[in-house]
Amino acid sequence: MPSEMNALCDEMRSSIDAVTLDWVDRVKSDHYIRSDNPLTLSQIIDHVPQMLEELCDLLRRGGEPDFEAVRAASSHGYARSLAGYSLTELLRELELLRECVFDFVARAEAGRGVSRDETIRALSVVNKYFGEDIIFVVEHYLQRNARPHAAAHDQPGGQKEDVQGEG
Repeated sequence: MPSEMNALCDEMRSSIDAVTLDWVDRVKSDHYIRSDNPLTLSQIIDHVPQMLEELCDLLRRGGEPDFEAVRAASSHGYARSLAGYSLTELLRELELLRECVFDFVARAEAGRGVSRDETIRALSVVNKYFGEDIIFVVEHYLQRNARPHAAAHDQPGGQKEDVQGEG
């Protein structure tokens, strides 16, 4: 039912700050993420509110989401890579944000009377959204690291570098 999804989107829009701060708390307490230590709160938050707005827009549209127009998530990943985040740290950040959104949707289902079918559809869209962003982030890191890897392979005795580590 579209009205259920509209209610969920309205609730998410009005809770963007709370969801974002929940995510910031999770990032700061995650012992695997260290690159955020020198960042200010606004730098940590970065594009997260815009990502949540994009999710609301995708949920409201119904049908199969079109991820071609989604840019905030890609911008967040790109900005993090320039800030010295490793691929692992960025992927952990994205996973923590996905968990925050999943938790929000589950609470909204219970508190707003959203049907199970609409909840599952919402979670599917959320999952696809983050999946698309993860693909973008990994492709970006692989492309960014392709030249140093090719140079190492071209040299006699060149060793492979660890793509998973620093970006």
